Amino acid sequence: MSDEGRAHREAKGRNHTYALKLAYDGEAYLGFQYQPKGKTVQGEVERALTKLTGHEREFLGMQASGRTDTGVHARGQILHFYTKESIADLARFHKSINGIMPKDIRCVEVMRPHPAFHARFHAVRKTYHYFLDPRLVLDPFVRRHALHCGWKPPDVEKLREAAGVFVGTHDFTSFSNKSRDKTVVRSPTRTIFRFDVVEQPDGLIRLEVEGNGFLYRMVRNMVGAMMLAATSEGKFTAEDLRDMLEGKNRSVAPMGAPPYGLFLHEVVYPKELLDWEPDEHPNIN
Repeated sequence: MSDEGRAHREAKGRNHTYALKLAYDGEAYLGFQYQPKGKTVQGEVERALTKLTGHEREFLGMQASGRTDTGVHARGQILHFYTKESIADLARFHKSINGIMPKDIRCVEVMRPHPAFHARFHAVRKTYHYFLDPRLVLDPFVRRHALHCGWKPPDVEKLREAAGVFVGTHDFTSFSNKSRDKTVVRSPTRTIFRFDVVEQPDGLIRLEVEGNGFLYRMVRNMVGAMMLAATSEGKFTAEDLRDMLEGKNRSVAPMGAPPYGLFLHEVVYPKELLDWEPDEHPNIN
């Protein structure tokens, strides 16, 4: 695989590329992305990495597969960072970083990907899970990780019908909020490969959506509209949802679902990027 940016990175001393797979409970954080003021997941991970590597956060150059919002969780967030010297013992590094980070953030895996690997730009698929709790009594042990809707549980078949509207390639303008970063202009067209509604043995409903990428708050907005279609007793249907999607007007779409039921579940990359083996020659890797 070509690596046109390698000379530029190494000129800055960024000689080695590493990747981490993270799981975290987002309740206590103002999202993933670093903020000068406020507690973020990235801030906590960078704090641990600076202690382990001796590098400042600017040198680490950390980038994640995407920015999860305030209160959103992850089981499979991927990020990459750079070091000047190679990490001699990845197993020891893995234990050390989990020993430093807060207990609501865990490093699941440490990887040494291809030197050109970029956690955001090379992602080809992402899967999000959103959890609903339709049981009558609120379970205090899942209240922070699932939307309780026992007062008016959704019709599961109507949820499936609504989910089917989103599958395929569409303009998702109606289901995305304006980006917080005003300098970024992103195409509203995305492809949803599948949107499954899974009834779990414990009574929860798991919504699984897999796509080639997602816009700002897109998943939460889709879930909010699906819930309306599944609980409004015919006043708002999947056909209305289809019209809304084709209308490309965010102002007429329903309110999005709250963040605490949402998990970034998995990010998929080309196999050759993560299965890369470094050359033994010290001047090449």
